[in-house]
Amino acid sequence: MANKERLIKTLIELIKIDSPSGEEDAIDAELSSRLGALGCQVQHDSYNNLIAKLPGEGEPLLLSSHMDTVDPGRGIKPLLEGDTLRSDGSTILGGDCKAGLTIVLEALACIQERGRNPGAPHRPVEVVFTRHEEGGLVGVHHLDFSMVTAKMGVVFDGEGPVNRVTVASPSQNVVTANIKGRAAHAGLEPEKGISAILIAAEILTKLPLGRIDQETTANIGRMDAGLKRNIIPETALLDGEIRSRDSAKLDKISGEFRTIFNQAAAQHPEAQISLDIQNTYQSYQVEDQHSAVAMISRALRSLGEEVELKASGGGSDANVLFEHGIAALPVGIGVQSFHTTWETAKISEVLRGAEFCQAMIAGV
Repeated sequence: MANKERLIKTLIELIKIDSPSGEEDAIDAELSSRLGALGCQVQHDSYNNLIAKLPGEGEPLLLSSHMDTVDPGRGIKPLLEGDTLRSDGSTILGGDCKAGLTIVLEALACIQERGRNPGAPHRPVEVVFTRHEEGGLVGVHHLDFSMVTAKMGVVFDGEGPVNRVTVASPSQNVVTANIKGRAAHAGLEPEKGISAILIAAEILTKLPLGRIDQETTANIGRMDAGLKRNIIPETALLDGEIRSRDSAKLDKISGEFRTIFNQAAAQHPEAQISLDIQNTYQSYQVEDQHSAVAMISRALRSLGEEVELKASGGGSDANVLFEHGIAALPVGIGVQSFHTTWETAKISEVLRGAEFCQAMIAGV
């Protein structure tokens, strides 16, 4: 069974390795070394995603997580308070996704120990640890799928306990808009200027934003505009997204965005207004009877866990894996409040995740 002391030590050691998106080399080296020591054949694709394989008997099982974290994630000082691991409050904890990485490593360590006993076979394992998941699933989009043979698996990247299984996730369209007006001195001749900020504000008041319905959301998360307070702002950038688990609704809201931007362009002919909407990943949804759900449920119930199937408003590497014919469902990794400085990891839940992962590899 999973070793609690070893798991805590591994989790803290991984958390202390800085790995913001685009800076994964150090954590990659550490993970590669650990996986090699656990008997895995370690490889990398052309994007430097980490792919490790452990031989076994039967159908291969994919175990996936990501190596990067969000900011502020440098110099993390993890503090263990009873069953809860947190940062000192100045950074994120990095449980997303260091807890997922730890779960896989601990499960493989348990399998290695179990393998010393005669008559203890296990499934072949294919570990995929991706780079640059945060901010657009970049690593998995560049994954060399010719190096992966598994058709089912688990993505360790969900909030909450391991029995929380994400069976539906939305598509995402990324929205980027550029508005160019005309600069002028705000005190001497403001009449000669065209304020890009004012045009952006008009657009923002008309866009359908927030929760549209239970499976559809839209957001403008960033605006970058202006140079100085005494200059009529010439340019403005709007950066946002639209998500839905229903492709027709995604298209509908995207169409509404385009209509509103076209109307703004017509109302401000002297300004230049451009809008770009690009899909970054597609939704997936599986029924309760799906073979991947059955596989995960069987392992959870072997541990006495009640299975909680849920739909999510967030995306993960699972979305892209599904696009490539791999039914890999996200499960909870014992972490709460992802991407915040009050993020926490519950050790008992991370440990349960490792026990579940071990049961999956053992083919329960």
